[in-house]
Amino acid sequence: MTRWVYILTTFLVLATWVGAQGPVPAPALSPADQLRLLKTNTTLIDNLVDHGVALSSADTVDKRAERCRNASKALANAIQDAADKQEAERVAVLTDLFREVVRDGLLPTLKDGKQTVPPESPAAKKLREVRDASAQDIAELKAALLKTGKVAESTRIKDAFKQLDEVAEVLYELRAKR
Repeated sequence: MTRWVYILTTFLVLATWVGAQGPVPAPALSPADQLRLLKTNTTLIDNLVDHGVALSSADTVDKRAERCRNASKALANAIQDAADKQEAERVAVLTDLFREVVRDGLLPTLKDGKQTVPPESPAAKKLREVRDASAQDIAELKAALLKTGKVAESTRIKDAFKQLDEVAEVLYELRAKR
């Protein structure tokens, strides 16, 4: 019987010690902050839902690419707005989303179009326009973030720049492989 008490006590002490080793959880947002963020993001949420619905009904690769670009442009506009308001954390979160939309939606669509669409077709021309406009969106976004003072100095924003560079590099590679 005492053996079980020692085992249980040892287990509880070790479990407590291991639990104390983990990272400190992020503080929960207050209801006022949650409401403020919801109001701030309402237009963005509406735009992304609309673009998602439009994307689901796109029946060609050029239309899918255009709809993905529209969603990424909505995020880029929100990022610029957050940067203007000096909201570094919001900029970082939205940049993560922007990168995911471009990396997981737009880039595979452009690559697919490059392989399946005849190079001289109107769809190929549209794909090139979308690719170039997306590269321009990233360049404008980076330029806007550089002008935002304190926000540009944030570690999270420096990471966001790296993410933007990653997707821009793939877009430029697609341009070079004409």
